[in-house]
Amino acid sequence: MHIPIIFPLLSLLPLTTAFPSSPYNTSTCTRTTPDYTNCSPLQGSNSSSAKQCPHHYTFPEFAPGTGSNRQPYFRFLILFKLNPDLCEEQAHEHWQTVHADLTLAAKNTGVLIERYVQFHADQEHKDAIQSLVDTASVEVAPYDGIAEFHAKDAASVLKFIDNAFGDDQIVRDQGYFVNEGDEVAGYGW
Repeated sequence: MHIPIIFPLLSLLPLTTAFPSSPYNTSTCTRTTPDYTNCSPLQGSNSSSAKQCPHHYTFPEFAPGTGSNRQPYFRFLILFKLNPDLCEEQAHEHWQTVHADLTLAAKNTGVLIERYVQFHADQEHKDAIQSLVDTASVEVAPYDGIAEFHAKDAASVLKFIDNAFGDDQIVRDQGYFVNEGDEVAGYGW
C-alpha cells in the first residue's frame, strides 16, 4: 500500500522559497564534448588540466544523449525530525498508521499521487551503520524520516499538498509526531 504524507513546510513558504531557482546559468548552457586528443590523464590527479578520457559503457543506455534512464515521474521528498517529546517507537508507529490513514483520506490523494515511500531512520538502524560513520566514510543525515512522493508532474504534487493542508485534522496530527521547523523539502525526477 502506498501512503502519502505531508508536512507544513510548503504551506508556510512562498513557492519561490520552497522551490529555489536553478543554480545553473541555463541561458548560456551549451553541451560540449570533452577533448580526447592525446588523452592520458594523470591517475589520481585533481588537476583541472587533466583530460577526461572516454568512458566505455557497459550499459549503452547510460551514454550521454540517451536520457540516462530518466524516470517517468516527478519525485518530491520531505525530510524531517520526530517530535523529541515522544518515544521513538511511538512517533514512528503514529506516522505509519494514524497519520498515513488521515492523509490517504485527503481529497484526490489516489488520483494525484502515484507512489509513496516512507523511510524510517530509527536508532537501531543508525547503530547498525555506525562503523561506516566511525571510519568517516559516510555522514548520516540528521533526519528521522523521509517521505517520498511520486506523481506524474509537479502540479499534481502541489494540488495534493493544497488538499491535505486544507484538512485541519491532518495538519494538527502532523504537529503531534513531527518536530516543527526541522522539515526540508527536495524535488526532482
